[in-house]
Amino acid sequence: MDDFLLQRRYEEAPTSSKDHRHATERDRDRILHSAAFRRLQGKTQVFGIGQADFYRTRLTHSVECAQIARAIAYNLLVEQPLLNHCLSPELAEATALAHDLGHPPFGHAGEQTLDACMREVSRKARLTGKNILRFEGNAQTFHILVAAEPKSTSYPGLNLTRATLAGVLKYPFAQEIGNDKFIFASDLAMARWALQQGGAILKARDRSKRRQPRTSIACQVLDWADDCAYSVHDVEDALQAQFLHPGDLEDARFARRVFAHYEETRSGEAVPKLTLPEFRERMLDLEHRIQPSGQGDERALRKSAMRNILNDLITSVSVESCPGTRRADFSWRLIVPDEARILSVLCKSVIWEAVITDPRVAAMSAKGREILRDLFQLLMEEVINKKSVVLFPRYYRPIIEECLEGGQMEAARAVCNFLALLTDMDALRFHALLRGSKASSIFDFI
Repeated sequence: MDDFLLQRRYEEAPTSSKDHRHATERDRDRILHSAAFRRLQGKTQVFGIGQADFYRTRLTHSVECAQIARAIAYNLLVEQPLLNHCLSPELAEATALAHDLGHPPFGHAGEQTLDACMREVSRKARLTGKNILRFEGNAQTFHILVAAEPKSTSYPGLNLTRATLAGVLKYPFAQEIGNDKFIFASDLAMARWALQQGGAILKARDRSKRRQPRTSIACQVLDWADDCAYSVHDVEDALQAQFLHPGDLEDARFARRVFAHYEETRSGEAVPKLTLPEFRERMLDLEHRIQPSGQGDERALRKSAMRNILNDLITSVSVESCPGTRRADFSWRLIVPDEARILSVLCKSVIWEAVITDPRVAAMSAKGREILRDLFQLLMEEVINKKSVVLFPRYYRPIIEECLEGGQMEAARAVCNFLALLTDMDALRFHALLRGSKASSIFDFI
C-alpha cells in the first residue's frame, strides 16, 4: 500500500524487530483489543440483549461484517491487482470491526434519545447553528477512534493509519443544521487529516445541491459489507425467532407494508423505483429461496439458503477507476448491481415490518429511550447542580471533573459520552440502582 495511506497522526516508538505485521494489521488488532469493541457484546443489534443468547449482538454483527468485508476486498484484489496500492483484506477487516463502536445502548432508539437530550440542552442554552450539541453513532465511532479510546499516554485515541480512519468516514459532513449524519466539530481536524488529498468534508449547503461525498474504496467496501450482513443475517435471526415466516412474503397486506418502507428509504439507499407487482415478484423469489423443502434439518436448509444469498451479494460487486484525485484509495468506485441493492433493501424492509415494528421489539425500544433519558437527566443534575462526580465509575471521574470547569455544555457532552459507552445491561442495572426499580446490589458493575 502507498506509504501516505499508512501514516499515523502521532509518532510512535519503533515496533519490535520481531513484529512483522502490516500497518493495517496493527490497526485491526488495536480495534479488536479495545474496550469499546468488547462492549459491543452487550449492545443490541435487533433483538434486545438478554432476550436470548443465540441472536446477534453488535459484536457478532461486527465480526461477521468484518469477514464479509475481508472476502470482498480479497476478491477485488484478485480481479484488479492495481488496488493493492490502497486496499488490503486487513484494512477492510479493520474498518468493519470499528464501524459500530459508537452505537449507544438500545440500538437506534438509544441513538435518537441521546441526540434529543443534547438538542434539549442546546435549546435551553439558546444555542444555534454549529454550536448546537448533537449525538450521532457514526460520529461517535470516529470520536472513539481518534480521541476517547485510551491506548497510550502519548496520544489520544488509537492513532490509526490514515487509510483506516478514512475507511470509517461514511458520512464526511460537518456538524450543522441540515446534516443528520456528521462529524463532531471537535474531531474535524482529524477528519481533514484522514481525508487529505482525497475527499472533502461537506456542508449542509452541499447536500442541498445534492452533492455526493467522496469516500475511500475501503469505506465503500465496508458500506456494502454492512448492508450484506445487516440484510441477510437479520432475516436469518427473524426466521429463527419466528418473527418472520417464509409464507409471510406472499401475503398481500404484508407485501404492501414492506413495499411502503422500501419506497420511503429508496432514495437514501440508491435503489431504482419498482412497481408493486415488480416488488412482489422479488419477494416471492426471496420466499422461494428461504422456504424449507420439508426434508432434512431445517436449520441446515436455512443456513444454506442464507449462505447462497450472501455469496451472491458478495461476489456481485466490481470496481472501476475514477481519476481526478491524487490519492489512490479515492481513485476507485465500487460497482454494486441494481438487483443486488434491491435485494439488500428488500431484506431490510422485511425486517422493518416483521421485527422493528413488532410491539414486543417496539416496547423494548420505548423502555430503552425512557431509561437513557432518565439517566441523562439524573447525571446532569448530579454534575451541574451538585458539582458531584460520585455516580460515575472512578476511571471516568477525571473526565467529568475536567468538564466541570467548562460549564454546562462540556458537562453535557461528557455525560452523553459516558452513557454511550454503556451496554444495554449496564444501563438497566445503573437505572435500577439509582431508581430502585428492581432489586439491585451495590456490587453491580457499571
